[in-house]
Amino acid sequence: MYEANSIFQWHREGYEDLNAYWDTLDQLETAVRDFSDAGLGFVEDQLDDVLAKIDAFEPTVSVIGQVKAGKSTLLNALIGQSDLLPSDVNPWTSVITALHMNSRHRPHDTRALFRFFDREEWDRLVATGGRLGEMANRAGFESEAEEVRTQVTAMRAATEARLGDEFDQLLGGSRAYPALEKSIIDRYICYGDPDEMAEGSDEGVYADLTKSADLYIDLPHLPRGLCLRDTPGVNDTFMMREQITLNAIGDSRACIVVLSAHQALTTMDLALLRIICAIDAREVLIFVNRIDELEDPVGAQTAIGASIRKTLGRMGLGEEIEILFGSGYWAQCALGDVTRMAPASRKALAKLNGGKDANDLNELRQRAMAASGLQPLLKAVVKRIVEGPGQAMLNDVHAELNTIISMAETVETVARASDSGPVLSEGELRLRLAELEEDVLKGFDSRAAEQRAELRARLERAQGSFVASALEALQSHIDTFGEIGAWTHDPTALRMAMKTAFTSATTKLRRHGETAFDEMAEGIDALLAAEFGVAREPGTVAFPEQPVHRAPTVLARMISLDMQGAWWRKYWRFNRKKAAETRYREVIMAETTPLIDDLIIGFFDPAIARSREIIEGFALDQGKFCDAVRARCLRGSDEAHEERLSA
Repeated sequence: MYEANSIFQWHREGYEDLNAYWDTLDQLETAVRDFSDAGLGFVEDQLDDVLAKIDAFEPTVSVIGQVKAGKSTLLNALIGQSDLLPSDVNPWTSVITALHMNSRHRPHDTRALFRFFDREEWDRLVATGGRLGEMANRAGFESEAEEVRTQVTAMRAATEARLGDEFDQLLGGSRAYPALEKSIIDRYICYGDPDEMAEGSDEGVYADLTKSADLYIDLPHLPRGLCLRDTPGVNDTFMMREQITLNAIGDSRACIVVLSAHQALTTMDLALLRIICAIDAREVLIFVNRIDELEDPVGAQTAIGASIRKTLGRMGLGEEIEILFGSGYWAQCALGDVTRMAPASRKALAKLNGGKDANDLNELRQRAMAASGLQPLLKAVVKRIVEGPGQAMLNDVHAELNTIISMAETVETVARASDSGPVLSEGELRLRLAELEEDVLKGFDSRAAEQRAELRARLERAQGSFVASALEALQSHIDTFGEIGAWTHDPTALRMAMKTAFTSATTKLRRHGETAFDEMAEGIDALLAAEFGVAREPGTVAFPEQPVHRAPTVLARMISLDMQGAWWRKYWRFNRKKAAETRYREVIMAETTPLIDDLIIGFFDPAIARSREIIEGFALDQGKFCDAVRARCLRGSDEAHEERLSA
């Protein structure tokens, strides 16, 4: 048995800064609870909100890549378990799988939780043939779209027949298990061999119907409150889980893109590039895996890194993306039986160590773990979490606490109202506050509506420019090659233009929210000064944080222009220029108009609603503060009256 403590030290050191961050957040949480015990009723809800925000904090890291890039092997290494997730040649992971480390939110008596598609989702898959069928239909491939639907129908029939009465019971439901058992996990999250399932194997038996999986792992060498997500990546059957994968990536605070060292130079998947383009580059890490399979793992890294940099440069992505090299397999060997390491892999490991093999097994384990790149990857992930969402969380909590303390101090130091005349009645105060909030929200709604219209206009201009450039490229192709051959046009420029438009619009929306906070605070200050003689110190009111809306990963969704398979190669062929122009204009508009609608209705409208909700919450908190000031003035007036009577 290997020396577990020695091997797991690599994990402890890799996660060290995240554990230190949690210690800081724990201290802050204790301070908030102590302040909450002070019994200041008018800030109770605000303190509860701060505690709820701390409690809910669980940064998520998604791992994406092509099938067989070694994602699951790498994830097993990241958690220090050599074989929890399926990592053999066949089967492969097919379900979004979240690994929750030492989570405070683990459901009672649950270590594994699997959720299933509901009836509507399952029926829609058959009706449309999944995203692949939808695209084929829009592109005019009626027979091919029908072929996809036929394949999906056959898949559905096989699934329903295999599950029998269980099928209807599972739809829209979930299953929970009290222990993490590999045999159970394999039933739900990996594609099994159809022939083996027909012979009675239960590996992958529920995979087609499983929408997501949550596994809860409590181990001392792992940090608290971190979630790693394994994804089916870009090779999902019929693309039925494509949007689920994109949503998972969009919710993550860092993204590890796993490439195979053998394929990184030539087959870096287009879908991965689209996803990278849709994510803030500072949150992306590229991990070139399987360097153990290279004859010269040292020399090859320079060439592979340069090639990837060149590709990223063509995509308009700069130096912010960090590229790391390693081998999940080496880490897996170090965590398990290192004597079973493949001879070629062991030879490659020796090359990294001056050509000398290690005869001592413990030394071999340590070498394998060091060469695996595991610890640099852990530290890079932790750095992004601590400096990104972690620091933002600390800043938010500190700002909210400072505001609460300032409000409490103001209420407690309000001058006695004995000489200030009659105090505003509760009804009058409520009316004044309601009028102020109404005016502020009306102004925000107007500015947000203008911003929405501006965003739509900008997106439609980007769409029009892209159509024009595509048809211009088509004309250039015809001028050069004549009306023969096949034509393609890369939609990256359209995605980048839409991403820029959305990012700009949400940035302006945040400013509109800040304007509303200003108007609300100024109105409250004027009310307090006029009615209660209270003047707040400038800069003592910290405005609540509005979310920073990243470019939606819906922009990374596959569209027909991305497809270069047999159908689409045939589609992009043409015979007559005018007919080609009409056809391509129609398909480009059909494919890109839903993107515009999704960006506005699915993402920008919720962003407006969220900012409005935060403004309303700010108005409510300020109203409670005014109530507390009024109550203090009344108490001061009563005390002054009693003093005069006693005199």
